[in-house]
Parts: sequence; structure tokens; C-alpha cells
Amino acid sequence: MSRRFPSFEIASLGSISATLITLVAVSGCGENVKFNNPLAKKPAQTQATSKPAPAAKPVAPAAKPGPSKEELARRTMIRTESIRGGTSRFSSGKSVGANSTVEQNVDRLRTEIASSIDFAPTLIVWVVDATQSASEMRQSWSTAAKQLYSDFQANGLPGGKASDSLSTAVVAFGEKTIILQDPTTDLAAVVSKVGTAIPTDNSGKENTFATLSQVFDTFGPVKQKESRELLVVVVSDEAGDDWMQVDAVTEKANALGARVYAIGVPAPLGRKRPEVAAQETRSDGMPAMLQGPETRYSQRVDMKFSSGGFGGDDVDSGYGPFSLGYLTNKTNGAFLISRLRSSQWPGSSMRFDDETMRKYPPQYLTEAQYQAKLAENKALAALDRAAQQGQVEAMTYPASQFIVEDEARLKNALDGAQRTAARLEPLVNAIYDPLAEGEKDRDKITDKRWQASYDLALGRAAAAKARTDGYNQMLAILKGGRKFEDPSHNTWKLEPADTLEEAGSRLEKTRLQAKEYLERIIKEHPDTPWAYYAEKELETPIGWKWAEY
Repeated sequence: MSRRFPSFEIASLGSISATLITLVAVSGCGENVKFNNPLAKKPAQTQATSKPAPAAKPVAPAAKPGPSKEELARRTMIRTESIRGGTSRFSSGKSVGANSTVEQNVDRLRTEIASSIDFAPTLIVWVVDATQSASEMRQSWSTAAKQLYSDFQANGLPGGKASDSLSTAVVAFGEKTIILQDPTTDLAAVVSKVGTAIPTDNSGKENTFATLSQVFDTFGPVKQKESRELLVVVVSDEAGDDWMQVDAVTEKANALGARVYAIGVPAPLGRKRPEVAAQETRSDGMPAMLQGPETRYSQRVDMKFSSGGFGGDDVDSGYGPFSLGYLTNKTNGAFLISRLRSSQWPGSSMRFDDETMRKYPPQYLTEAQYQAKLAENKALAALDRAAQQGQVEAMTYPASQFIVEDEARLKNALDGAQRTAARLEPLVNAIYDPLAEGEKDRDKITDKRWQASYDLALGRAAAAKARTDGYNQMLAILKGGRKFEDPSHNTWKLEPADTLEEAGSRLEKTRLQAKEYLERIIKEHPDTPWAYYAEKELETPIGWKWAEY
């Protein structure tokens, strides 16, 4: 049977109204070394920096008398002071829009149900995550679904359709799949079933796509036999441990003409899981809580910042995890984001303007299409390779102050300090080298998200290389013999500076490369997470200079 549905869009949550008709899918030495931290943040200055950052695009305030407790907390938690003095222009958190609840998102599906049964009898299958971390979502779904079906029972189906126009099944999943309710048109039976607590699966495993495959195998024949439309709604706070099955499951859904929706939490930008502690453990000891990234594979290098501070590196991407985002997009459904205030993620993580983020959608490509993109562009292939590397710590606490008592003790101190750089250099190079090699294809990238991601990766990697190699070289210069200009001085201090000329032209070139790429992001992608990360990287000077005391 042919299908016709209005498209379904994840609009800015603050603009959703109860009368929404259609929704469109966006769906870090010797005893004479003092360990002063040269990268530690200085006290906030009363005077602005000489070159203030451009003002962020204003976001219309919500219609309320004052900031909520959550907003005030967010402003406090993400404030980041620069070593240069002043405060990041992103310190307000760029938080916009409302935090939609699971109940609200269930209610938003009324329109889709109404449209579907108006076209043809419909089978809707609710696929609910039974694991521990999803307990709040599960309870919220139960409350909302019970209300939904109670309304149908009391007032009839939308459009005055007969009760047999809507058939409902309920499935729970975790490590295993359990059919809780076979398809039924008995609204009272559905009210009773959805209002019943679903037993918790303590395995911590989410075999989401194996479950969906089973759902299509089980209910596909019912759809065909009864000539029904098939709507599948996944309620889960994760991406699915078996997400690599997404292409095959999507093909199966499309072969059946099934339309898939998902109610879940946003993915952390460029990460499989946020930095906050997981809300559950797995029985097999594997990492729990796979909640991202929003793209098929991460396009973000995992490097710590030298500036440190609150505010972390986690950013609400504004999109669901790729697996469910892809599935819902390719079946003309939608991923409905729920931001639960009581959950650790996304909690008070930084979030950016919805209208801005809509200009940077993930590319919902098949595995083959994604690999083809990497094969045809060396910059993208380098980004993919760099993003798969392990986390690189920043040089947050390198030895910076050296008291000259005698040459032997100074040499020992310098040797010990250089070991810090020696440990980090290969890790930094593993990220920087492929990115620099792929730079020749940078200008061939046309997608805005991939442009910003590559520029940020190369800019940050170049900054890390300049700081690390520069630190090592500056210590080597001191080790080679450097005289005090003032004979009364006996201490050398290595301080952050916007130059590496003393360390050599090669490193100065790398420093300038980092500066060029980071500043380009701020200019070409303002008010985005990539601009935020670029500005955060630039808070700490990308060079070194010697000062004597």
C-alpha cells in the first residue's frame, strides 16, 4: 500500500505549540624545580582584553521574570576565565529553548497517529528500553502513553475513526527482547498494559537494533495481512550497543514501508559518551551508556585543554545519536529529543542556538557512502583517523621555574622536565601528522560541519604540537647555555607567549598555522560549538618565552 505522511521536524523546542500540525525531520625533576603552573588561570581582570572577541549573536530571552535556578547554575558551572584575562563570551552557556519532556514528545505523536489512521488502519509498536539508566524515561513514557490511550478510550480515536483503526503492541528490550503486549485494538487492554511497570533489565546492554529487526520480522506479516500502516516508536536514552546493524535494519524497515520514530536524549557532540559518570554498569564489564556521537563516526579529536576550568568539553549536539537519527531520517520518521533535568546527561551541558545548529546537520550516509567520502578526500580521511586516536592530555602542569645553583643540578632538572614533553609528543603527532598531510584537500570540503570539524582538529592539534615541541626546544636552549642579562638573577621562568621565534622557524610556522585555523573557525562559524572550542584553545598563548628573576 502506498504511504503518505507529512514530514516531521525537530523544531526549536521553545517554539513548539500545542497546535503543531506537522513535524519535519532534522530529526598534565629535581629538588631545585618549582612546579608553578604556567597555564594556571590568572585572577579575572577588571579591564577587558585589548582585542575583545566579537559579541555572540543574541538569543531572544524566554518569557519569564528572571533566570531559573538551572540557568544560574549553568552560568556558574561553565564560566571559563582566560589566562589572558577576561571571561569567555560563551560563559552564558548559549542555552536556548525549552527542555521537552518524554511526556510532551509522546503527546506530539498524536498528530502522526491521527494522520496515519486517517489514511489507513495502523499498527503502532512501542519499543521501550528496559535498562536501569532509562528508568525515568520509561516511567515518563508509561504515564504519557496511559494518558494518550485513556483519551482515545474516552473520546474516541481522532477523526471519529473506529477503534479497530488503531492496533497497538508493546515491546521491552535490553539484553533480550520481550513482547509485553501482542497487537490489540482493545484500548482498555492497552491502557492497562502501558500503565504497568516494565521489569528492569540490569545487564546494562541495549541490543536496540537486534530488537528492531525482530520487531519487523514479527509485526511485518501482521501489517501485511491486515493491510495496516506500521509505526514503530523507540523510547531509549542510548544509541544501541549494536548500532552497526543500522543499515541492515533501515533496509528492512523501508522494505516493509515502516515509519520509525525515537524519543531519546541528545548525543554529546563528537563523542560516544559524555564525561559525566554513567548511570548504569554492564554485567560484562564493557563501557556503559553509549549515547553518541551524532555522526556515523566521531569527527572530533579527543584533546584536553591547557586552560582547564569548569565548563568541560561536553556540548549538547542538538541531534540524537547517529544510529537512531539515521534510522528515523531514512524512514521518514523523526528523533524527538527529550532533555531531562534530573538526568546527568545532558543536564546543564552547553547548548547552542537551534537555528544555528540546523545549518550543521549530520550527514546521514550509509557505511559505504561514508567510506567513499573519506576515500575521495585526504582531509576527511585524516580527520577520521585523528578522531579515532586515544585521548591526549594537555601540558597543564609542566615544570616552568628553574633555579640555577650549579650546572649539574640544572641539567638534571631540565632533563626531568623534558620527559613531560617526550611523553606527549608521539600522542600529539599521531593526531597532527595525518591532519597536516591531508591539508591539501581542505578546500575541497563543501559540507559546513566537516569544514568546521577539520579546521578545529588541525587548529587544536597544531596548537598542541607547537606548545609541546616548543616547550621541549626552549628547555634545550636553556640546557645549551643561556646567560642572565642581570647578574643578580638566578632563576629562569618559562612563560606562555604568542611567539615561538626563539624555538625556531619551524615551530613558529606551526604556531601560526594553529592560529590561522582557529581564527578562521571563529570568523566563518560564529556562535557554534566549533567556535567555542577554538576560542577556548586560544585562551592560552600558543608559544613560550624565557623570563629571568
